[in-house]
Amino acid sequence: MQFPEVLYVSSRVGRAEIGGDQEPVSNVELFVGLKPVSAWSSAPDRKALQVLMEEKMSVYPGLLLSFSQPIATRVDELLSGVKAQLAIKLFGPDLDELVKTGKAIEGLVRKVEGTRGVEMEQVAGEAQLVIRPDRQALARYGIAVAQIMDLVSNAIGGRDAGQVIRGNERYDINVRLRQQQRDSIPAIRNLIVRAPNGARVKLGDVAQVAIESGPPQIRRDDVQRRVVIQANVDGRDMGGLVDELRQRIANEIDLPAGYSVVFGGQFENQQRAQARLMIVVPLSLGLIFLLLYFAFNSVGQAMLIMLNVPLALIGGIAALFFSGQYLSVPGSIGFIALFGVAVLNGVVMVTSINQRLCGGMSMDEAIFSGAFSRLRPVLMTASIAALGLIPMLVSNGVGSEVQRPLATVVVGGLFSSTLLTLFVLPALYRTFSKRADM
Repeated sequence: MQFPEVLYVSSRVGRAEIGGDQEPVSNVELFVGLKPVSAWSSAPDRKALQVLMEEKMSVYPGLLLSFSQPIATRVDELLSGVKAQLAIKLFGPDLDELVKTGKAIEGLVRKVEGTRGVEMEQVAGEAQLVIRPDRQALARYGIAVAQIMDLVSNAIGGRDAGQVIRGNERYDINVRLRQQQRDSIPAIRNLIVRAPNGARVKLGDVAQVAIESGPPQIRRDDVQRRVVIQANVDGRDMGGLVDELRQRIANEIDLPAGYSVVFGGQFENQQRAQARLMIVVPLSLGLIFLLLYFAFNSVGQAMLIMLNVPLALIGGIAALFFSGQYLSVPGSIGFIALFGVAVLNGVVMVTSINQRLCGGMSMDEAIFSGAFSRLRPVLMTASIAALGLIPMLVSNGVGSEVQRPLATVVVGGLFSSTLLTLFVLPALYRTFSKRADM
């Protein structure tokens, strides 16, 4: 609340009841309401404000800080169980070895350019009351281990001794020792165990009672123990960062036998989406070509119109490069939309030329007249599509990480494909039409 950009802060402690939320009970979420960006004074955008907040809160030891947005956080949790874009999962059987190797991987990831918010989830550090029976001492008194466990369970944890019934309500009666007899280690050591011969023995004489550090929870994936090193990606493409991390972990981290590293989070989701797009995009292009063939009854003219696709690709990729962005799933979807507009402009141009040929014009006259007459419609189609995407192209607020790549691809691709439609396509019309006639 010390930041002038903040309107309100609301906190939620603990975990949700539904199984989709992966938080532990030690989770605290702070929902921060912000003023419009135009009223900000401490930082120009959300990322810069996030850095300032992180520096402000870094003075509290033992905290694992992760900045995100509500929906993005839920998506990350459902994907990998962590609140970050990238989850590096280390699998293995021994918790101590997992912590040791995980710390080494965490240190390596911090040194890699393009990573921020690198933290390993808490695996140890939870204070636990541990009672270990001394079997030799128990044997001298003839006391069974189960008797020690029953004493600890009943005296400290309690046992249900009955119910209180009040109308339709039922309340369990839980019986255990008073708090002053169970709230410290000396008090627990003084608990009395009765031997079979009637001797009264203190619990501390037949068992070791101590506070030890243990894991707050043990997480598993596919029945294997794992720890997660989480990180966010800043200024790099996620695929290139993961490739570098995978190579450096293989070269610099000595993984014991039976231990493995798996990359998850948004990277895993991106890989699945790209695998689907590798099927959807060629299939879409194939269907477009088939429809063009049925429309023009010519393989050559269908191929001529499909030439819009590679030049549209060139413009979209160049726009991403010069704007400093990376090919992402929204950008890939933008290419699919771009192909449709580019092919539509090609259909308009070829149809116009064909109509003039059917009207009795010569080949040269039909190409020139058809291309000139379609100049305005093609430019209008491309301009309307591009101008409609300019607000998305210059956006930098919430959701811009999805909007900008899509708009950048479409606008850049429309620019290059429109040039092809107006100049290159008429120039190649004669060649591809001859192929069609052959």
